[in-house]
Parts: sequence; structure tokens; C-alpha cells
Amino acid sequence: MSTIRRVNAYTVDHEGSTYGLSESGPLQLSTGLSAWIRLVSSWVDQGQDVEQAADGLGGARAAQARRVRDAMVSVGVLRRFEGPGEVRFVGESGDLLRAVGLSAPALPDVVLGAGPLHGDWFDAVRAGAGAGRAGVVLFAEGAAVVAGPMAAERLEEVVTALRCGDLADGRPGPDVIRTAAAQLVRRAALGSGDEWSGLMVTRERTSSWRALSHPWRSAPPGPAAGPFDERVMAAIDPVHGAVREVAEDDLPQVPRHLARARVAGRATVRPLDLDVVADGSDYAQARRRAVLAAVALYLESTLDPRAVVDAAGERVVGDTADLSELRAATDRIAADREHRFLPARRVADDSPVLVPVGRARRCDENAGPALGTAAAESRDEALSRALLDVLEAWAVDTTGTFALIGDEDALPAEVRDGLGQLRLSDRGAWLGVLADGDVPTAVATTRHGTVYACGTSHAAAAVRAMEQAVLAEQVLMHDRTDLLPRTWAPPVPPPERAGGLSVAAPLTLADLRRAVAHRAPDAAVAELDHDPGIVRLGISAVKVVVD
Repeated sequence: MSTIRRVNAYTVDHEGSTYGLSESGPLQLSTGLSAWIRLVSSWVDQGQDVEQAADGLGGARAAQARRVRDAMVSVGVLRRFEGPGEVRFVGESGDLLRAVGLSAPALPDVVLGAGPLHGDWFDAVRAGAGAGRAGVVLFAEGAAVVAGPMAAERLEEVVTALRCGDLADGRPGPDVIRTAAAQLVRRAALGSGDEWSGLMVTRERTSSWRALSHPWRSAPPGPAAGPFDERVMAAIDPVHGAVREVAEDDLPQVPRHLARARVAGRATVRPLDLDVVADGSDYAQARRRAVLAAVALYLESTLDPRAVVDAAGERVVGDTADLSELRAATDRIAADREHRFLPARRVADDSPVLVPVGRARRCDENAGPALGTAAAESRDEALSRALLDVLEAWAVDTTGTFALIGDEDALPAEVRDGLGQLRLSDRGAWLGVLADGDVPTAVATTRHGTVYACGTSHAAAAVRAMEQAVLAEQVLMHDRTDLLPRTWAPPVPPPERAGGLSVAAPLTLADLRRAVAHRAPDAAVAELDHDPGIVRLGISAVKVVVD
């Protein structure tokens, strides 16, 4: 038999309407429903059975009360709870037993466990839960981590991901363990939310963590929901995320906003702990770009050895989920990375080709993102950005003829805005476009240097060149030469020839592929889709491999 309780909700009556906050967000209810909401809530708060109370109203009123009850359940104001179940304990269960005894709501069938972050005690949790649900408190240095309750099979994947984070072995104080146990029991009684998130308790505070599935293990089925920017942020967590943090720090924020993201790796070829910086017209865009750049670097640094083949196309590692075996296989492949290969596609004709691991993955722990690596919301967008990245590297110090952009009134609004920001950084800065190139190319020059940029149109190339030049000027103000754009070069004098932006049709993805293949016939596209947790967030990433 199930019961209904009110959870995480409050209501405020004002001028005949009811306003509330539920698990599904804010609510505003009409005057006609407000009284019904209050009536059903009073039944629940008094412990009455809603069905019996509704029967007492009779007829249409009883039906209306049930409809309101069902609506309140659907938006998360009320939740159905099954009757009391059997609670079993594993590991250091003293604090869990105490918390269950103090819990007002009865718990459903569940296995609860507590113990060190690493250790074989979790095997008993997995065995005891079988196909049911389980939750655990993991002890680490200075903190206790709450995971679950959830399906035991999924909990095993989550614990694996947590063990691969930045947590150190240790044991927190007894007050921390007691608080974490109470949190786990509360989650078991009320129902936990996202399986890949939980609580971390320390002496100072209780905070939330989010984890991604380990790259060598399975991810939750189906794509993550919500807007893309929110899904991208799910990759960030200071302990368990692929991106450990995103912040502005002391980076200058005028005229462009800058954000820094710290990226760390699990299942990487070489240790990964680096910072990347990106710019934007506002904080949100800067952070989004920084996180995507960090994810691209992370994916380029990560290898699933089960996808690696030898020169004959035979896999060098069989199907296994054992992390120690996969780690050892990754180390062997890294030691012989020029003779081990990953499947890829030729840029010119999309035909299959094998690319050495040493070129398809980042194998130097001191190197930043490699040329031609990009992440975006769609695969086509990521590939376009990666191809343009390669073309920009080739454009540096080009011998083509540039034209100085002069008639500002005729420029598109986004180009005029960029030019204003560029001159705010350096009054003597100038913008030019390559007049005779196959790919739209622009240069933005200040007294300190020149940035070369490519785009699908001259306007797009000009905007990117000016954004990168402004970024360069801002980081140079803080002597951060390590953050300069890849296409930063010595300043060049302005051309005598003046011109405007071409109004030709923008290049397509096929045009960009042809432009890269023309100069590098053997260029290949390696998909960076080997991390199920990142793929589930809707992030696509590729690496264009060129000599």
C-alpha cells in the first residue's frame, strides 16, 4: 500500500491565488484551484488517506479532489511512497541504524552501507542488493560522500567514477559520518534525484557533487535532458568532473569577458591537469567556450584501449571492464603509440583510414590542446571549427595580399562592434582581409602582434580575428603569455590597399573539407566520442589529424 507525503514544497496565498515552489519549479495556481490545493494539503499533513477523505465529499467533489491530488503528484508537490520495506546494512552501520531509527518516513526495500572509499566491503553491498536498490556513504580524507540510493548495478558504476576522482583515502570525523548517514537515510526515505549526483559532507559544510561515468564504463541510457548550456555544465565538479572548475579569477574582463577552466583526466594516456582560457561577449559565453575547450582537451587526452588496433586492423585488447587491465593496456599502447592505431575517416573522401595513436591522441602531459581539436553541440559544428583551426594555422605569415577595412558604416553590426572593442584595446589597431584566398581569412593587428583567423565568410573571419586579438591584449596586460592564441604572430604594417568585406555566399562544411584536403591529402578526422558520459551530455568532439 502506498502513502502520499508533501515534499520540498511551500505555498503562499496572495489576493486569491496560490503561489508555490515544487520539485518541478515555481507554480502559480488560479483562484479556483487554490482552495482545493489547501484542502488536499491539509489531508496529507494530518495523515489522512486522500482516497477516504475524498469519498467523504461525494460525487463531483470527490473526483475534483482526486484530480487535484494527481496534479500535485505530477508536479512534485506530493509524492507517493510505498509501504515500509526491509532495510539491510553493510559495513560500518552504526550511524545508519541510528538514522533509520530516527526517520519519521518509513524506508522502502534498500541496502545501506558505509565504509572506506576503496575496499572490498562494497562487494557485499552489490551482492546483498541484487537487482534492488542500494546507497552508500564513502569515507575519504576529510569528507564523507553520499551516493544513492539507486539500482545496485548503477551504483557500482557511480562508485567506480567516484573512486577515480580527486578524493584521497582517509577517514573524516565522527560528526561528519553521522551527518552523511542521516543524509543517505533521508534520500532513501524521500527518493534520491539524479543518480550521478549526491552530497559531500565535511566539517565545514555539506555540498553537492556531480560525476560522469568513467570513460571505460557504461553511461545511463538515453541523452541528458535540458538546454545545452545546462548539460555542458554537468561536466563540471571540483572532485569528480572532467572539468574541475570554471572561473574568472583575476583575468581582465574589459572589453571582452574571459573565463578559465581547469581540466583533469581519467583514463588519460598521460596525466592531465591544465588550464584553458576562452573569451565571450558576456560571462555565459566565455564560460561556455572555456568548458567546451576543456572538454575537447580532455577527450583528446583520453583513450579507450578497446578501440585500438594493430597495423592489420586487429584489436589489441579484448572486451573487458576491468579497470586495472585497461589501465595496463593503455600504458602499453602509449609506449608503442606510433605502431598502434585508431580508426578514422579521410577528410578528402570520408574513406576509412588508420591513424597512429600518437597523432590521434594527446600523449604529452605538458602539451595543451592539439591543432584541429574542437568540441561543440553538433558534430558538424565541431568539425567545422576543427577544420578552421587547421586552416588558421596555415594562414599565419601568409604571403597573400591583404586589404585594409576602411568604410566602417558599410560593415555588418557584429563587425563594427568587434572593431570598437579592438580599438578600445589599442587605438592604433587595424583590421584587414585576405583579398585573394580560397578560404575567407582576416588579420587583426595591434602594436603587440597580429592574429590570423579563418571563417566561413569574411565577416565571420574578421569577428574571430578581432576577438582573438582583444583576448591577446587582455592576457598580455597580466603578463600571461602562456594564454596567447595559437595564431598570434609579430605585428605587421597596415596595407596600403583598402577594401571591404566580401558578400559571397558562406563556405559550407564540404568547402572546408576540400580546402584542407587540397593542402593535406592524407588529413583524417578522428572521432572523440569514446566517453559515454560526455556523449550523453550532447557534446560532440573531433580531431583533424594533419602532418
